[in-house]
Amino acid sequence: MTLKVVRTSLCLLVLTSSLVLTACSSETSEAEGNKGDSVAKQTQATRVVEHARGKTEVPINPQRVVALDNIALDSMLALGVTPVAALYNENTEKFPVHLRDRLQGKDVKRLSPTRASIEAITNLNPDLVIGGKNVERVYDLLSRVAPTILLGESGTSDWKEKLKLSAEALGKPEAAEKLLQDYRDHLAKLRAQLGKKADKLEVSVIRVFPQGIRLYQKDSFAGQILEDAGLSRPPAQNEDRLWTKISKERLDAADGDVIFVWTLGNESESALKKLRSDPLWSQLSAVQEGRVYEVPGYWIGRGPIAANAVIDDLFQYLVKEKNGKSEE
Repeated sequence: MTLKVVRTSLCLLVLTSSLVLTACSSETSEAEGNKGDSVAKQTQATRVVEHARGKTEVPINPQRVVALDNIALDSMLALGVTPVAALYNENTEKFPVHLRDRLQGKDVKRLSPTRASIEAITNLNPDLVIGGKNVERVYDLLSRVAPTILLGESGTSDWKEKLKLSAEALGKPEAAEKLLQDYRDHLAKLRAQLGKKADKLEVSVIRVFPQGIRLYQKDSFAGQILEDAGLSRPPAQNEDRLWTKISKERLDAADGDVIFVWTLGNESESALKKLRSDPLWSQLSAVQEGRVYEVPGYWIGRGPIAANAVIDDLFQYLVKEKNGKSEE
Protein backbone atom coordinates (compact mmCIF):
# COMPACT_ATOMS: atom_id res chain seq x y z
CA MET A 1 0.00 0.00 0.00
CA THR A 2 1.26 3.49 -0.77
CA LEU A 3 0.33 6.93 0.40
CA LYS A 4 0.77 10.26 -1.36
CA VAL A 5 0.99 13.05 1.19
CA VAL A 6 0.25 16.39 -0.43
CA ARG A 7 1.66 19.52 1.16
CA THR A 8 0.68 22.92 -0.20
CA SER A 9 0.09 26.43 1.10
CA LEU A 10 -2.51 26.44 3.86
CA CYS A 11 -2.23 30.08 4.87
CA LEU A 12 -5.61 31.13 3.43
CA LEU A 13 -7.32 28.19 5.09
CA VAL A 14 -5.69 29.09 8.36
CA LEU A 15 -6.67 32.74 8.09
CA THR A 16 -10.31 31.87 7.48
CA SER A 17 -10.37 29.81 10.65
CA SER A 18 -10.72 31.57 13.99
CA LEU A 19 -9.34 28.58 15.82
CA VAL A 20 -6.38 29.17 18.07
CA LEU A 21 -4.08 26.55 16.67
CA THR A 22 -4.68 27.67 13.09
CA ALA A 23 -3.53 31.26 13.43
CA CYS A 24 -1.35 32.07 10.45
CA SER A 25 1.74 33.18 12.34
CA SER A 26 4.11 35.79 11.04
CA GLU A 27 6.87 33.87 12.81
CA THR A 28 7.06 31.56 9.81
CA SER A 29 7.59 34.34 7.27
CA GLU A 30 11.11 33.13 6.59
CA ALA A 31 9.52 30.22 4.74
CA GLU A 32 7.59 32.53 2.41
CA GLY A 33 9.57 31.44 -0.59
CA ASN A 34 8.46 27.87 -0.06
CA LYS A 35 4.74 28.69 -0.22
CA GLY A 36 2.51 28.86 -3.27
CA ASP A 37 1.00 26.23 -5.49
CA SER A 38 3.94 23.83 -5.45
CA VAL A 39 3.09 20.29 -4.36
CA ALA A 40 5.57 17.97 -2.63
CA LYS A 41 4.75 14.33 -2.96
CA GLN A 42 6.12 11.53 -0.80
CA THR A 43 5.40 7.89 -1.43
CA GLN A 44 5.96 5.33 1.27
CA ALA A 45 4.49 2.09 2.58
CA THR A 46 1.58 2.54 4.96
CA ARG A 47 -0.86 0.77 7.24
CA VAL A 48 -4.35 1.75 8.43
CA VAL A 49 -4.90 2.93 12.01
CA GLU A 50 -8.37 3.41 13.50
CA HIS A 51 -8.71 6.33 15.93
CA ALA A 52 -11.12 8.94 17.30
CA ARG A 53 -11.79 10.43 13.84
CA GLY A 54 -12.03 7.24 11.83
CA LYS A 55 -9.38 5.36 9.85
CA THR A 56 -6.13 6.86 8.60
CA GLU A 57 -3.24 5.53 6.55
CA VAL A 58 0.03 6.14 8.35
CA PRO A 59 3.63 5.41 7.35
CA ILE A 60 4.98 2.01 8.35
CA ASN A 61 8.03 3.67 9.88
CA PRO A 62 7.34 7.37 10.59
CA GLN A 63 10.46 9.48 11.03
CA ARG A 64 9.18 13.02 11.62
CA VAL A 65 6.38 12.98 14.16
CA VAL A 66 4.63 15.97 15.73
CA ALA A 67 3.03 15.64 19.20
CA LEU A 68 0.07 17.97 19.72
CA ASP A 69 -1.03 16.53 23.04
CA ASN A 70 0.80 15.89 26.32
CA ILE A 71 -0.34 12.27 26.43
CA ALA A 72 1.00 11.83 22.91
CA LEU A 73 4.32 13.40 23.90
CA ASP A 74 4.59 11.29 27.06
CA SER A 75 3.75 8.11 25.15
CA MET A 76 6.17 8.88 22.30
CA LEU A 77 9.09 9.46 24.65
CA ALA A 78 8.26 6.32 26.63
CA LEU A 79 8.25 4.38 23.34
CA GLY A 80 11.67 5.76 22.45
CA VAL A 81 10.46 8.21 19.79
CA THR A 82 11.60 11.84 19.84
CA PRO A 83 9.16 14.12 18.00
CA VAL A 84 10.34 16.93 15.74
CA ALA A 85 7.93 19.27 17.52
CA ALA A 86 5.50 19.30 20.43
CA LEU A 87 3.10 21.65 22.20
CA TYR A 88 4.35 23.19 25.40
CA ASN A 89 2.33 24.27 28.44
CA GLU A 90 0.90 27.73 27.84
CA ASN A 91 0.96 28.53 31.57
CA THR A 92 4.66 27.75 32.07
CA GLU A 93 5.84 28.08 28.43
CA LYS A 94 7.78 24.86 29.04
CA PHE A 95 7.33 21.17 28.36
CA PRO A 96 5.76 19.13 31.20
CA VAL A 97 8.11 18.96 34.18
CA HIS A 98 8.34 15.16 34.21
CA LEU A 99 9.46 15.09 30.56
CA ARG A 100 12.10 17.81 30.57
CA ASP A 101 15.01 15.50 31.40
CA ARG A 102 14.14 13.26 28.46
CA LEU A 103 13.94 16.26 26.14
CA GLN A 104 17.16 17.85 27.38
CA GLY A 105 19.54 18.38 24.47
CA LYS A 106 17.00 17.11 21.92
CA ASP A 107 16.12 19.19 18.86
CA VAL A 108 12.38 19.43 19.50
CA LYS A 109 10.61 22.54 18.26
CA ARG A 110 8.30 24.09 20.83
CA LEU A 111 4.83 24.86 19.52
CA SER A 112 2.71 27.39 21.38
CA PRO A 113 -0.94 26.40 21.93
CA THR A 114 -1.91 30.01 21.30
CA ARG A 115 0.43 30.99 18.45
CA ALA A 116 1.38 27.85 16.58
CA SER A 117 0.07 27.74 13.01
CA ILE A 118 -0.70 24.96 10.60
CA GLU A 119 1.84 26.58 8.31
CA ALA A 120 4.56 26.28 10.95
CA ILE A 121 3.78 22.59 11.34
CA THR A 122 3.77 22.18 7.56
CA ASN A 123 7.25 23.66 7.35
CA LEU A 124 8.51 20.91 9.65
CA ASN A 125 7.65 18.40 6.90
CA PRO A 126 6.14 15.82 9.30
CA ASP A 127 5.06 12.38 8.17
CA LEU A 128 2.75 11.82 11.16
CA VAL A 129 0.84 14.02 13.62
CA ILE A 130 -0.62 12.70 16.88
CA GLY A 131 -2.94 14.93 18.90
CA GLY A 132 -5.87 14.93 21.28
CA LYS A 133 -9.26 16.55 21.59
CA ASN A 134 -7.50 19.92 21.75
CA VAL A 135 -6.89 19.79 17.98
CA GLU A 136 -10.11 18.10 16.91
CA ARG A 137 -11.49 21.29 15.34
CA VAL A 138 -8.45 21.61 13.08
CA TYR A 139 -8.21 17.93 12.21
CA ASP A 140 -9.06 18.45 8.55
CA LEU A 141 -6.35 21.09 8.18
CA LEU A 142 -3.77 18.94 9.94
CA SER A 143 -4.68 15.98 7.75
CA ARG A 144 -3.71 18.07 4.71
CA VAL A 145 -0.23 18.38 6.19
CA ALA A 146 0.33 14.76 7.25
CA PRO A 147 -1.61 11.69 8.39
CA THR A 148 -3.17 12.74 11.71
CA ILE A 149 -4.21 10.49 14.58
CA LEU A 150 -6.53 11.78 17.32
CA LEU A 151 -6.30 10.15 20.75
CA GLY A 152 -9.43 11.75 22.18
CA GLU A 153 -9.90 13.82 25.32
CA SER A 154 -6.90 14.57 27.54
CA GLY A 155 -6.78 13.97 31.27
CA THR A 156 -8.95 10.86 31.29
CA SER A 157 -8.24 7.48 32.82
CA ASP A 158 -7.86 5.66 29.49
CA TRP A 159 -4.18 6.58 29.08
CA LYS A 160 -3.36 2.90 28.54
CA GLU A 161 -5.55 2.75 25.43
CA LYS A 162 -4.02 6.00 24.19
CA LEU A 163 -0.56 4.54 24.70
CA LYS A 164 -1.57 1.50 22.64
CA LEU A 165 -3.01 3.71 19.90
CA SER A 166 0.11 5.88 19.82
CA ALA A 167 2.24 2.74 19.65
CA GLU A 168 0.14 1.35 16.81
CA ALA A 169 0.57 4.57 14.85
CA LEU A 170 4.31 4.55 15.51
CA GLY A 171 4.70 0.85 14.69
CA LYS A 172 5.72 -0.09 18.24
CA PRO A 173 2.90 -2.24 19.70
CA GLU A 174 5.29 -4.63 21.47
CA ALA A 175 7.01 -1.72 23.19
CA ALA A 176 3.65 -0.52 24.51
CA GLU A 177 2.87 -3.94 25.99
CA LYS A 178 6.27 -3.91 27.69
CA LEU A 179 5.56 -0.47 29.18
CA LEU A 180 2.19 -1.64 30.50
CA GLN A 181 3.77 -4.72 32.07
CA ASP A 182 6.40 -2.52 33.71
CA TYR A 183 3.56 -0.36 35.09
CA ARG A 184 1.82 -3.43 36.53
CA ASP A 185 5.07 -4.64 38.08
CA HIS A 186 5.66 -1.20 39.60
CA LEU A 187 2.18 -1.31 41.15
CA ALA A 188 2.72 -4.83 42.47
CA LYS A 189 5.83 -3.69 44.34
CA LEU A 190 3.90 -0.77 45.81
CA ARG A 191 1.06 -3.00 46.99
CA ALA A 192 3.52 -5.48 48.47
CA GLN A 193 5.24 -2.75 50.49
CA LEU A 194 1.98 -1.16 51.61
CA GLY A 195 0.54 -4.50 52.71
CA LYS A 196 -2.65 -4.26 54.76
CA LYS A 197 -2.04 -0.53 55.10
CA ALA A 198 -3.48 -0.04 51.61
CA ASP A 199 -6.93 -1.23 52.69
CA LYS A 200 -7.12 1.38 55.45
CA LEU A 201 -6.00 4.47 53.54
CA GLU A 202 -8.42 6.90 51.93
CA VAL A 203 -6.45 8.97 49.43
CA SER A 204 -7.72 12.41 48.42
CA VAL A 205 -6.51 14.20 45.28
CA ILE A 206 -7.34 17.88 44.85
CA ARG A 207 -6.38 20.88 42.77
CA VAL A 208 -6.58 24.41 44.14
CA PHE A 209 -7.66 27.33 41.94
CA PRO A 210 -8.29 30.96 42.83
CA GLN A 211 -11.98 30.24 42.08
CA GLY A 212 -12.33 27.04 44.08
CA ILE A 213 -11.18 23.46 44.51
CA ARG A 214 -11.41 20.39 42.29
CA LEU A 215 -11.81 16.89 43.67
CA TYR A 216 -10.38 14.31 41.27
CA GLN A 217 -12.73 11.36 40.93
CA LYS A 218 -12.37 7.70 39.92
CA ASP A 219 -12.28 8.38 36.17
CA SER A 220 -9.39 10.82 36.45
CA PHE A 221 -5.81 9.87 35.60
CA ALA A 222 -4.77 9.78 39.27
CA GLY A 223 -8.03 8.08 40.23
CA GLN A 224 -7.35 5.18 37.88
CA ILE A 225 -3.81 4.73 39.20
CA LEU A 226 -5.06 4.75 42.80
CA GLU A 227 -7.67 2.15 41.87
CA ASP A 228 -5.03 0.02 40.14
CA ALA A 229 -2.96 0.30 43.33
CA GLY A 230 -5.88 -0.95 45.42
CA LEU A 231 -6.14 2.29 47.39
CA SER A 232 -9.46 3.63 48.66
CA ARG A 233 -10.95 7.06 47.99
CA PRO A 234 -13.00 9.36 50.22
CA PRO A 235 -16.77 9.01 49.59
CA ALA A 236 -16.91 12.45 47.93
CA GLN A 237 -14.23 11.35 45.43
CA ASN A 238 -15.53 7.90 44.58
CA GLU A 239 -17.73 8.84 41.63
CA ASP A 240 -17.46 7.66 38.02
CA ARG A 241 -16.44 11.02 36.61
CA LEU A 242 -13.28 13.08 36.09
CA TRP A 243 -13.62 15.75 38.74
CA THR A 244 -16.01 17.77 40.86
CA LYS A 245 -15.67 21.42 41.76
CA ILE A 246 -16.43 22.49 45.32
CA SER A 247 -16.46 25.76 47.21
CA LYS A 248 -14.41 26.48 50.30
CA GLU A 249 -17.50 25.87 52.41
CA ARG A 250 -17.47 22.21 51.30
CA LEU A 251 -13.81 21.74 52.13
CA ASP A 252 -14.59 18.67 54.24
CA ALA A 253 -15.15 16.79 50.95
CA ALA A 254 -11.43 17.21 50.24
CA ASP A 255 -10.42 15.38 53.41
CA GLY A 256 -8.91 11.91 53.58
CA ASP A 257 -6.26 9.99 55.46
CA VAL A 258 -3.85 11.53 52.96
CA ILE A 259 -4.33 14.56 50.69
CA PHE A 260 -2.35 15.08 47.50
CA VAL A 261 -2.71 18.65 46.26
CA TRP A 262 -1.39 20.46 43.22
CA THR A 263 -1.54 23.91 41.72
CA LEU A 264 -0.47 25.54 38.46
CA GLY A 265 0.61 29.15 38.21
CA ASN A 266 1.28 31.92 40.69
CA GLU A 267 -2.39 32.74 41.27
CA SER A 268 -3.16 29.16 42.24
CA GLU A 269 -0.10 29.02 44.50
CA SER A 270 -1.37 32.15 46.23
CA ALA A 271 -4.81 30.56 46.57
CA LEU A 272 -3.27 27.50 48.23
CA LYS A 273 -1.27 29.69 50.59
CA LYS A 274 -4.44 31.53 51.55
CA LEU A 275 -6.30 28.23 51.99
CA ARG A 276 -3.66 26.98 54.40
CA SER A 277 -4.43 29.86 56.73
CA ASP A 278 -8.18 29.21 56.65
CA PRO A 279 -9.67 27.72 59.86
CA LEU A 280 -11.64 25.20 57.77
CA TRP A 281 -8.40 23.85 56.32
CA SER A 282 -6.89 23.29 59.75
CA GLN A 283 -9.93 21.20 60.70
CA LEU A 284 -9.17 18.53 58.08
CA SER A 285 -7.84 15.32 59.61
CA ALA A 286 -5.08 14.96 56.99
CA VAL A 287 -3.86 18.46 57.83
CA GLN A 288 -3.92 17.74 61.55
CA GLU A 289 -1.97 14.52 60.98
CA GLY A 290 0.59 16.29 58.77
CA ARG A 291 -0.31 14.18 55.74
CA VAL A 292 -0.88 16.75 53.02
CA TYR A 293 1.58 16.55 50.13
CA GLU A 294 2.02 18.98 47.26
CA VAL A 295 2.69 17.15 44.00
CA PRO A 296 3.47 18.16 40.37
CA GLY A 297 0.94 18.55 37.57
CA TYR A 298 1.54 15.11 36.09
CA TRP A 299 -0.96 13.84 38.66
CA ILE A 300 -3.87 15.05 36.52
CA GLY A 301 -2.97 13.14 33.39
CA ARG A 302 -0.33 12.26 30.87
CA GLY A 303 0.94 8.82 29.87
CA PRO A 304 3.15 5.97 31.09
CA ILE A 305 6.01 8.21 32.24
CA ALA A 306 3.62 10.28 34.35
CA ALA A 307 1.86 7.16 35.66
CA ASN A 308 5.10 5.74 36.96
CA ALA A 309 6.02 9.12 38.43
CA VAL A 310 2.73 9.07 40.37
CA ILE A 311 3.58 5.60 41.67
CA ASP A 312 7.01 6.89 42.72
CA ASP A 313 5.22 9.62 44.68
CA LEU A 314 3.02 7.01 46.35
CA PHE A 315 6.16 5.13 47.37
CA GLN A 316 7.67 8.32 48.76
CA TYR A 317 4.68 9.58 50.69
CA LEU A 318 2.89 6.39 51.69
CA VAL A 319 5.70 3.87 52.07
CA LYS A 320 8.55 6.21 53.02
CA GLU A 321 6.67 9.07 54.62
CA LYS A 322 9.64 10.18 56.66
CA ASN A 323 11.29 11.29 53.40
CA GLY A 324 8.21 13.22 52.23
CA LYS A 325 7.24 16.85 52.61
CA SER A 326 4.11 17.35 54.65
CA GLU A 327 2.06 20.23 55.97
CA GLU A 328 3.07 21.31 59.44
